[in-house]
Amino acid sequence: MGYVKSGSSKSLISGGLSALVLYFVHTQLPTNPVLASSVGLGISAALLFVMGSRFKKSGKIFPAGVVSLVSLIMTGGYAHGILRSSHA
Repeated sequence: MGYVKSGSSKSLISGGLSALVLYFVHTQLPTNPVLASSVGLGISAALLFVMGSRFKKSGKIFPAGVVSLVSLIMTGGYAHGILRSSHA
């Protein structure tokens, strides 16, 4: 969205890299859930931090607020997945 709105190549590259990492997480979850959840936790926490600080600074719901909320939910989901997989 940052690229569309302002032509920011940085937004395009960081969004693409995040998507690639999350695709890797998606493909690895069935075979290696702890590794995939750990990587997912890291990327979700990073997105939560970056987009949360942007939301706090700008107060704009889209895209920073939406991405922050989704990242918060996914961070909890990945943490739950790690705890669940390590007890199995």
